[in-house]
Amino acid sequence: MRSRPRVHYPARVTVAPPFPTLSHYRLLEPLGSGAMGEVWLAEDLELPRKVAIKLLARHLAEDRDAIERLLREARAAASIDHPNVVTVFEAGSAAGQPYLVMQRVEGETLERRLARGAMPVAEAIAMARGIADALAEVHALGIVHRDLKPSNIMLTARGPKVLDFGIAAARGAAQLTQVGLVVGTPLFMSPEQVQGLPPDNRSDLWSLGVVLYQALTGAAPFSGTHLAAIGQSILHERPAKPSERNGSVPPGVDALVMKLLRKEPDHRYSRAEDLIADLATCLQSTEDALDTRTMTTAPATPAARPAPRLAVLYFEVLSADADDAFLADGLTEDLIVDLARVESLRVAARGEVRPFRGRDLPPRTLARELNVDYIVQGSVRRAGQRARISAQLVRASDGHATWAERFDRSLEDLFDVQAEVSRRIVEALQVSLRPAEREMLERAPTRNREAYALYLRARTLLDENRRDANLRAEQCLRDAIALDPEFALAYALLARGLTNRVSSWWAGPEIVQTARPLALKALELDPELPEAHLALGLICRFTGDPEGLIREIEKAAPPDTTDREILHWAGLSYVTQGLPERAIAVLERAHRLHPRHYRILSTLIDCNMLLKRDTEVERLLRELRDMLVEILDHQPENYDARIILAINLAQLGERAAATSQAERAIASAPDDGRVRYNAACTFAHMGDSERAIEELRASLRLTPDHPTDWMRRDPDLLVLHDHPEFIRLLGES
Repeated sequence: MRSRPRVHYPARVTVAPPFPTLSHYRLLEPLGSGAMGEVWLAEDLELPRKVAIKLLARHLAEDRDAIERLLREARAAASIDHPNVVTVFEAGSAAGQPYLVMQRVEGETLERRLARGAMPVAEAIAMARGIADALAEVHALGIVHRDLKPSNIMLTARGPKVLDFGIAAARGAAQLTQVGLVVGTPLFMSPEQVQGLPPDNRSDLWSLGVVLYQALTGAAPFSGTHLAAIGQSILHERPAKPSERNGSVPPGVDALVMKLLRKEPDHRYSRAEDLIADLATCLQSTEDALDTRTMTTAPATPAARPAPRLAVLYFEVLSADADDAFLADGLTEDLIVDLARVESLRVAARGEVRPFRGRDLPPRTLARELNVDYIVQGSVRRAGQRARISAQLVRASDGHATWAERFDRSLEDLFDVQAEVSRRIVEALQVSLRPAEREMLERAPTRNREAYALYLRARTLLDENRRDANLRAEQCLRDAIALDPEFALAYALLARGLTNRVSSWWAGPEIVQTARPLALKALELDPELPEAHLALGLICRFTGDPEGLIREIEKAAPPDTTDREILHWAGLSYVTQGLPERAIAVLERAHRLHPRHYRILSTLIDCNMLLKRDTEVERLLRELRDMLVEILDHQPENYDARIILAINLAQLGERAAATSQAERAIASAPDDGRVRYNAACTFAHMGDSERAIEELRASLRLTPDHPTDWMRRDPDLLVLHDHPEFIRLLGES
């Protein structure tokens, strides 16, 4: 048996780093050291963030077992994306030095916290709940931590963080231990680990039970002066109930802890999800007891049931035919659109769901990332003129399917299947439909299957947000309209695609004159169609009709809408028309419903700047920076996110980082007028007027017909308003 070395965190001292830089990281100062190596604070030279780098001790740099352990930690932790697990960014070797790059975590270890004594009961339960939530995801990915203990748990302002996956075991990986070999830290090992048997999920839950016991009582449940004695205690002794050592521990918590510490794995919790539910009940009971002791007024009326939050994932295609992919996409996206129009539901937008397409992640992970309570999953298999569609509604909290059904229908009946799936989901969520909503779910956009396939193909092309794809989408939609001249959605999408060319800086405003009759035709066919009102509003925006813009945007965005694009354009339209007082409520709601949409957050910052809400601007700027760094960590080619990050860093006063990000975005898209305009905003914020004017001039050269009214009012360019060249280019602000 090998126990893990304890990491010591000395007082900060100035120490020369072993390397000035390692890969694209600059080592700054040591954070800790131990027998296996050192941990250093470092600066990422590609993204504006500080990280922690674990360096393998030099005498172990050629030790294959030590290197394998470091890489095993990287592989295990890198597959996990959970707020209660430390994030691993990369692992590698440079100049003969193996290293592991991790998220920098501010806080203290649970081990250090418990050196001061037991935690308050509610605090200990909340901590255990956070760790259990992390374990639920870890286990769903087929990983067993095997060494959960207080020194591997960091307490932060945002909750606990599980560290050190150095001896974690992954399901299906080559076994790194044999039966009879003891792996773990003695006081926190389960009986099966003590006996050298393979640990599983229940072993981690035992270790969490030991951690929780110690947090509640300040003492370990098992003891011994040497390894064999500790093993005997774990295998044969029954510990005192936590309440016998801490009288404030309630009976329900006693029962939960003692269940975690049952000797037989089959008698413990088998799933972290079940433990989480019991911890939530215990936490609520503890908080209610505290409220009862301090309550001086009558209890409040119970809150209304919140609207269920739902994400429809892209249906899986169980055949190789490309047309089947469009079929599955269409079913998915139409379910999203239809369900989003049900007032009592909150539905993740297509753009939010799209990044998770084809990714095999546990429902809990998807639900957390998408901020929803339920996940809709499904598949499509076509055989000739018939299709088999399977769908299920999964509750994220425990992964159980609350509804599942299979439909075998002809291709002509697919719209009926879509309507039926929508109804079944609504029924399973116990949501009441208004008559108009019920009628909407029953209505098919077209009965021409070929026209609908062209519409779906066009929608996918427009989502690519590329000029060539936009042109191909136009042809698809014109062909769809030729097949079904009454296809309102096709007219609306075609009008929207044409306005996209202006908003994406690919064309001048003259193109929108072609879009106007298309939007009006869509409204003639369906006067309430939000997509058509949005398109018409943008046509007004680009033809200098601010009153028409506001009128149509308000029709597209009724107070109860949850549509991400419509909400963003509504808020942006108010901002660009100098109406920040009307924009703020729309944008705050949009950000609340779609917290991971960086364009919404960026526009919300602009709105707060116009309202001179400096404290809120500062908070939102930091939130946006963290969001963009995370996006670019996964999508380094996203030059739009990179140039927005450049503006953000300039606003935060981080000049060197802002310049670096702006230059990288320009290098990635030198002929993109929008990127060059945002580069001008970046340099203007840094007070570099000449470089800002240079980038503004490049933007106008690349997109000479783009509307300039917002440029004259954009707070990002305020420093340029009196510059002679700015006035020459744009006129008086």
